[in-house]
Amino acid sequence: MRRFSAGTDPAGYDFRATVELLAQYGRPILMAISQLRTMDFTFPRMSRLYQDALDPELLFRQTMPAAAVGARIGADPGVLAEYLKIYALGQTLILNNMDRHLDLSASYSIRDPALLLADVNSTMCLSVTSLLTMVHEASLTPAGVRALPVMAGVTAEIVQSMYDNYAVRFDQAPLEDGESLVNWYRMDVRSRHLGSGFYSSGLLGLLAFLGEPVPDGLADELRDMRRLRQRVDELADLFEDTVTGLVSYPVAKGLAEPMIKADLRRLISRLWTRAQEVIDSHGRDAGVLNRALAGDPELNETHSAMLEMLVSGGIMRECYREADALWREIALGLDVLDPRFGEPLMAIIDLKRALLDRLAMNGWHDDPPPHTFQDMIEAAGLEATT
Repeated sequence: MRRFSAGTDPAGYDFRATVELLAQYGRPILMAISQLRTMDFTFPRMSRLYQDALDPELLFRQTMPAAAVGARIGADPGVLAEYLKIYALGQTLILNNMDRHLDLSASYSIRDPALLLADVNSTMCLSVTSLLTMVHEASLTPAGVRALPVMAGVTAEIVQSMYDNYAVRFDQAPLEDGESLVNWYRMDVRSRHLGSGFYSSGLLGLLAFLGEPVPDGLADELRDMRRLRQRVDELADLFEDTVTGLVSYPVAKGLAEPMIKADLRRLISRLWTRAQEVIDSHGRDAGVLNRALAGDPELNETHSAMLEMLVSGGIMRECYREADALWREIALGLDVLDPRFGEPLMAIIDLKRALLDRLAMNGWHDDPPPHTFQDMIEAAGLEATT
């Protein structure tokens, strides 16, 4: 697969590389989605919640690393599909919907689940049901029993991270010490840069499922891939993170910069005051809250001033350079891995690197690309997936 390089059109690369990944490795994911769609539950209302949670794009994106490596190491497509089904039940169908309530996140491509966004109690009940269903399904075979503790070890840490982020929303104290925040992001095992776990849990769980050894260096590379993903996503989600009371990495770096930290702190305090007013006045539907925050003129105006301060102060440029350097470092590590692992994972990180360039070209606004995920699905010959 062709590598991403400077000067490449990032949107075009995203389309071509994703289509190639889908065409080469998408069939077991499609099989897993078909199996997930046929699952049923004792109570019809829970079945409706479960169907509300099934999002083909989310499932394809989060299971692609495991599907690609599984195909390259020769896993039977049916066996691979069974693993991806179990994995989705225990992580993908749960964490995304929990996250939407905890940090009011949204996406221009991942659809809004009507029932689950409207009611956090519904999300709680679906999450427990899906998790226990995964435990039951995994316990039926020795392969599933092997994979279960590996997947659970990573995912349990991710849920703790999600809650920790939620618990410190709108906390003014961290605004006073930007340097400590930056150090925490860079070094602490609890850093938000490790807050996404599906690279590690999905792939390490797969190897346990198949009874395959973990190649030397792979776990470290996956961990660095998680850091890269989060660094780029925090640049994409700057508005969303800040208006929901989180101090993301670029903001932390700004708060550590002597020339701008005082003015930046005042802007964030003003933005948080308004954001809390909006949240308090719009009930508990996560979808409604996200739209209210995104559409509030005062929040948008204050955020624009904050972004301009981060740009003019060189913070966004520095974040770009750091993410690019991390991408290059990971690529060197993947290059010396067994190519059955290194090559498909290289494509994954190149897609994230393309997003970094697209953000920079768009003035650090995550505007949708000219193509949709459905366009890429159809170009890959997987029209029956959605």
